[in-house]
Amino acid sequence: MKFREDMEQFVFEYNGLIFAWDEEPEDDYLEQVKTISENYDSHLDAIIEFMLPNITRVFGNFSIDEIKKKLGKPVICYDNGQVTYLEQSFDEMHIFTFEFLDDSFSDLQYFSMDG
Repeated sequence: MKFREDMEQFVFEYNGLIFAWDEEPEDDYLEQVKTISENYDSHLDAIIEFMLPNITRVFGNFSIDEIKKKLGKPVICYDNGQVTYLEQSFDEMHIFTFEFLDDSFSDLQYFSMDG
């Protein structure tokens, strides 16, 4: 766990995912990270299907596997229930974000492409 000045958050990387908190998390954060990581990985195809209409509208058709590669590492901010893709490779100007309302990623809302 370290504090990243550029993000102004505490971050921890686990299993190819970046977890971020505004305040230093409690000692049990690792259990939370493991649960979120497993759930994110097991629901990644459904997450991409949630984003797919907007991605297709702006960037054209891509397979789910192509999108997985282009998204890059997500930043999962548990404090506000957001997943952000800061390093997506569809273009150099957009940041992709959506909200998750439960730890199982079954209730996703508000996908946006800001930039």
